[in-house]
Order: sequence, then C-alpha cells, then structure tokens
Amino acid sequence: MTFVDAYPQASILRAVVVPPYGGDTVWANTAAAREDLPPDLRNLADRLWGLHTNDYDYAAIRPDANDEDRRRHAEVFTSTVYETEHPIVRVHPLTEERTLVLGGFLQKLIGYSQADSAHLIGILQSHVTRLENTVRWRWAEGDVALWDNRATQHYAIDDYGSQKRVVRRVTIAGDVPVSVDGRRSITRRRPKPAQVAERELLAVP
Repeated sequence: MTFVDAYPQASILRAVVVPPYGGDTVWANTAAAREDLPPDLRNLADRLWGLHTNDYDYAAIRPDANDEDRRRHAEVFTSTVYETEHPIVRVHPLTEERTLVLGGFLQKLIGYSQADSAHLIGILQSHVTRLENTVRWRWAEGDVALWDNRATQHYAIDDYGSQKRVVRRVTIAGDVPVSVDGRRSITRRRPKPAQVAERELLAVP
C-alpha cells in the first residue's frame, strides 16, 4: 500500500487452510538489494523519488480477471485515488539501514519520462528479486509469519489452482518514510474523509 504516505510498517500472517501443494510466499530483503547495487547506481538510487498510486491498469496486471473482479476492483480499490511521492531509498527508523522502496504501486520516477522510469525501476527491482536476496516459505497450517514492510517485499505465489487456501492477516500502522537527505514522503492526492468512509463501507463483505 505504498500509495499512502505512512504505508503499513509490518504485517502478520497466519495460515488457517493450506493446499496440499502451492501457495508459498516469497520475501525479498530490500536492504540487501540496495547494498548489492554497483556504487554509482546506489548513489543514483539514493537521490531518486518515485510516484506511487493505486490508479493503475488492473486489466494489464491481471489479464485473466473476470468482469466481476474488474468491477469490484474499480468500486473498492480505485474509486478513491491516492498519489504519494516516496524516496526510492528510505532510512529505516530503527536500524538506520537504507532500503529500496519500489513495488507494484510505483508508477514512475520524478523528473524522468515513463520510458526511462520503466528501465531504471526494472534494473532496481531485478536486484530485489535476485534469489540471493529472497527466502521462500512453504506454509503449514498454524504457521505465523511477521515481516517488516519497510525492509522487504513479499509475493504470494498463485500456483494452487482452485484448491482452498485461507490465511488471516493483521497489518500494523506505519510511519512516513525519510530519505537519505532527511526529506519526508509527500502526499500529492488523498481522499476527503467522506470518500474514505464510503470506500470502507464498500469494502465490507
């Protein structure tokens, strides 16, 4: 949820129902990924800022989604648009590590064209997803995982078909990222309180 300024700092996931195969989760260490960058690229990353938003082409990301999925996504997820500028490298408030802030909501780099942004983001993201910077977890019922969103990325692998998989997640409120030069993330667009209330009502099953 990096489209908001203080995106969640940590998450806790508990496995309730686990399929006999598939459904693993992969975590990547974004502090290690930054350290792996060549020095010149690392210095560039420390100065970059990116625009994060929840207004993106859902159909392009999920081409197999049905009409109901697309309708639900539009009603609940993008009916209210958020835009936030984050540093590409943030300083962790506890460890003081420098970690990469990328992910699926990053649309472009500030001051760069869409094409140049895509190339640079792709290079940086490729360091995050290097196998040396990742761990893959095979769930068992009752497993509990806790991770720091300020220093990781995670991905749930959708390879279990129609089998049942139930997990419960708790998300912990976050803090506003601070860049290497001490600047804080900037909210460019956020909903009015009435819009937030309406969105929350729509999200209730």
